[in-house]
Amino acid sequence: MPSPIPHNPTSRVASTRFAIALILGLLAGLSLGGAYALHRLWLELPSVAALTDYQPKLPLRIHARDGRLLAEYGEERRELVAIEQIPKRMREALLAIEDAGFYAHRGVDFSGLARAAWSNLFAGGRAQGGSTITMQVARMFFLSPEKTYRRKIMEVLLAYKLELHHDKDTLLELYMNQVYLGERAYGFAAAASVYFDKALHELTLAEAAMLAGLPKAPSAYNPVVNRERAVVRQRHILSRLLALGWIDQPAHDQALAEPLVLRSPERLGGLYVGHAVEQARQRVVERFGDEAYTRGLDVVLSIDADLQREAMRALRGGLLRAQQRHGYAGPEARLPPPWRFDGPGLRRALAPYPDSGELQAALVRGVSSAGLQAHLRDGSAIALAHRAGRGPRIEAGSVIRVRRDGAQAWRLAQLPRMEGALVSIDMDTGHILALAGGFDPRLGQYDHAMQALRQPGSTFKPFVYSAALERGYFPGTLVEDRQRVVTPAAPGRRAWAPRNYGDRYDGFLTARDALARSRNVATVNLMEAAGAAHVRDFAARFGFDPQHNPATLPLALGAGAVSPLGLAQAYAVFGSGGEWRPAVLITRVSERGGAVLFDAADRAPAVRAVSERNAYIVDSMLRDVVQQGTARRALRLDRPDVAGKTGTSNQARDVWFAGYSSGVSTVVWMGYDQPRSLGRATGATHALPVWTEFMARAVADRAPRLRERPGGVVVHAGDYAYAEYVSDVCVQDDNGRVAGPFDCAPQAPGEAPPG
Repeated sequence: MPSPIPHNPTSRVASTRFAIALILGLLAGLSLGGAYALHRLWLELPSVAALTDYQPKLPLRIHARDGRLLAEYGEERRELVAIEQIPKRMREALLAIEDAGFYAHRGVDFSGLARAAWSNLFAGGRAQGGSTITMQVARMFFLSPEKTYRRKIMEVLLAYKLELHHDKDTLLELYMNQVYLGERAYGFAAAASVYFDKALHELTLAEAAMLAGLPKAPSAYNPVVNRERAVVRQRHILSRLLALGWIDQPAHDQALAEPLVLRSPERLGGLYVGHAVEQARQRVVERFGDEAYTRGLDVVLSIDADLQREAMRALRGGLLRAQQRHGYAGPEARLPPPWRFDGPGLRRALAPYPDSGELQAALVRGVSSAGLQAHLRDGSAIALAHRAGRGPRIEAGSVIRVRRDGAQAWRLAQLPRMEGALVSIDMDTGHILALAGGFDPRLGQYDHAMQALRQPGSTFKPFVYSAALERGYFPGTLVEDRQRVVTPAAPGRRAWAPRNYGDRYDGFLTARDALARSRNVATVNLMEAAGAAHVRDFAARFGFDPQHNPATLPLALGAGAVSPLGLAQAYAVFGSGGEWRPAVLITRVSERGGAVLFDAADRAPAVRAVSERNAYIVDSMLRDVVQQGTARRALRLDRPDVAGKTGTSNQARDVWFAGYSSGVSTVVWMGYDQPRSLGRATGATHALPVWTEFMARAVADRAPRLRERPGGVVVHAGDYAYAEYVSDVCVQDDNGRVAGPFDCAPQAPGEAPPG
């Protein structure tokens, strides 16, 4: 047997020493290499001094006259708030879930990183990040969104650097103003407005806890789209606050019991103020360019938020009533099978048919003798009564509109085929108080109140009578009202013979009665006597563009064109004593918390369009239109100063009511976008009820205005006239269709004025 190899203790000790030295050398080398790598990364870190001049993109905001927010434009919804203005409960709710040791660590919480690493190891991925608030600030302001170990090391180094240059409150302020919280909201102030329609200081503890859960995953914990998941996270945050001792048990329990009430999606925006804010947005962008969306401009409108809502309600109600008179037109579409009646399937099918206020789109599932079975876009099943065989056919796959009635039962409805507008201005300032440019601004941005040029019909007649006053014709002037051919037929042209509504004629009647009864032939005869060119030029004083209002006799019946806003301004002249004022929509533009860039008070003042006595006399005639003429429905306002005129254009393509009371001038228009007849519609049946409904609210807190008779106006033969025409400047007119009332006699003593 061979002898064993002899044991050599010296050799084993040497090997061990060599291994230890090698390991220590490797560790030293790795340490030096790591230190060098960290040093190189430190040198690559960006400067953090720029955060002292933090100037993020601030959106364009448009407000009502009382400061209420109407709209916000820009890529980011944001509002900068100093740390002192962020409530303690909001700060604590955030720290409780994101970084409870924020005020204790130096930018990095190594125990948190270790827990995150351990959790990620067993999760097989990146289940937790372990980032402090400071590390998240570093990531938001300086680093790319890529998830690599190099970027994580950079994040740690940047956190240390940030803590060297900025105090804790500054870092927390930056985070709470910059972090994305869903719904295009950046920062907690914007989120409070977006989700709860509140300022930060108005948030309850429950609401603060809800917002504090958003930074981790704004989509997953968004209470608008993931309500249940958001509530679970909110309760976890409340539990953390209790465990940390930052709230007591009663506060915890009260917050848990508080119901979650999110901001109404309609509020004042979208449906109610879409046309007004779009007009303002266009004007601001025209002035400031794309910078308007990032500069933090605050735009204040003349719009009265409450009246704006009332204007849209009245107009929409009037258009729906008008549509009902025309009957049900049928489903909006018939979709081919197969049909899906689950949530996702319905949302896709009904996406081209957005809801409009109370009018919701629905997909018909079945039709029976009992009625219709349909589903709303959220999957809700509804049933509504409907008689098969009556009206247009409705079948499975039909897209219909439904609405709830007063008893909360579902009824068949439809979007109106016609459009409308309501615009109201303050006669003393020209400020637009309400502007409703159509049934739903979200379904069409065309603003009928400001952009549509339509035939004004009989609402133009008061301007004929106003012009005639300056030619010596007055309310007591007798005007012939008999059928006649005004323009005989000629080669290539038809004869024109104006007709009165209902083919009723009165022979001779006073100009006052002719306007009150809206007699067409009498008005044409008066315009012929005054001179068509004179009337056209005189109307220009009220804002009527001569290019759209030709000097021909059909102009007497409103054959020209004007916008509803232009007509409201024109009527305000009669109610304001003869002054025309430019319309004002934007009253003020300023930088957020900074300089005023525009103030409407600096605009040009009112201009005199007509004399006080001219306006006074026409005003008395327009009040008679209400008292005993075609606008008697306006008597419902029960005010002595209500004045106005109905209007129906040729073939009833446009219906109007224009009038004023108590310092407010309002115009309502209805018609089809592509002009065609509205059938048996008139301004009195369609437009006047909307006007009356709105004006009842608009003048509720205003006193009636009855002007004193100005100098130079006398009463002769029971009506008003200019003093000089009663004495020695009588009109000698050979026109047989107009008969002057004057015999050049002075006013009878003690004679009372009409009305």
